[in-house]
Amino acid sequence: MCLVSLSKLLLLLTALKPSFQSTLPDKLVVAYQSWSECDDKVISAVQNGVNIVIWFAANLESSEDGSALMAGGPNRTCVEEKIGDLAQLGYGRDKVTHLISVGGWDASHPDTSNSAQEYFDAFEAFSDGLYNGLDWDLEGNDALTSQWNYFSKECLLLMGDLSQLLHDAGYIVSMAPPESYLDIQTTEFSKYVNLTYPSDDWKIDPPFSYHGHNTYALPLAMHPDAFDFINFQIYETKSHASYNTTILGTEQADYLVSYINMLLHTPLTVDFSTDEDFSSLGLQTIDIQDKIVVGFIAAGGIGGPITAANATKAYQQVEEMGEGNIRGWFYWCLADDGDGLLPGVLSSAF
Repeated sequence: MCLVSLSKLLLLLTALKPSFQSTLPDKLVVAYQSWSECDDKVISAVQNGVNIVIWFAANLESSEDGSALMAGGPNRTCVEEKIGDLAQLGYGRDKVTHLISVGGWDASHPDTSNSAQEYFDAFEAFSDGLYNGLDWDLEGNDALTSQWNYFSKECLLLMGDLSQLLHDAGYIVSMAPPESYLDIQTTEFSKYVNLTYPSDDWKIDPPFSYHGHNTYALPLAMHPDAFDFINFQIYETKSHASYNTTILGTEQADYLVSYINMLLHTPLTVDFSTDEDFSSLGLQTIDIQDKIVVGFIAAGGIGGPITAANATKAYQQVEEMGEGNIRGWFYWCLADDGDGLLPGVLSSAF
């Protein structure tokens, strides 16, 4: 009895304490938890093919004494239990990576009065071996005049500097830009994310004013090796993906084939020359070809704005072209995939 209990304890400790350097599989199926979500849906999702779980969501802020603090996210005890349960089912750290996300829509941006090194220390204190790394999901705010519809110079520099520190320490780092925040179809850059898409002939009344212009390109340009993968949110409201498939009537799989090929074969080129803080960077070409993960909303297990079935079809068509392919898929979120079917469909592409 003691030997059995000891073996279970050792298994649990191994599951909770990742060994660095953390590594990733060749193909990724990434699932986001919803806000503070922690339940058995993560078990079925992993059993059906998810190999990266992103728990949601923490903030980088200052404590009462002004020191760097990482706070928020799901209940720690629950996360520990689910990671331990997965390990006992054969899905330990060698098979499943666990990240903690920072941000989310309407969430505050980091308090930049603290340094990247101080937030690195805060991350390690917060994680204490629980998470394999960090995912950036900083976005905008429903109130158009909110300060969080602007990514300050200090915020963007912090994102890059902290990501580099985490990467150098062996942690996994990812980012999840809405489609317009990292847009292969324009060279424009802006720190504002309360903009419109002027190029689309989409008569929206009132206009949708929550797009960005390659905001996430800045930390990528300054720290290209710090990010392990990029989750492209093609489900951003009024995205190019939605415009092409609903307004122009392009078949979903056909659009996704063209989009994937753009990401793979068109250099991500961003012009920083008009920005008052980063003009010295000029025109930058950023290599992302081995980091591309394309994402959908769960939409009840169907997927949107492109269904999981059509995504799989598109992936296989790109594969047949023999000129490379994306790293994988992600979806938001586990809570909206009621029957846990989405990861099985998405992982069947590989």
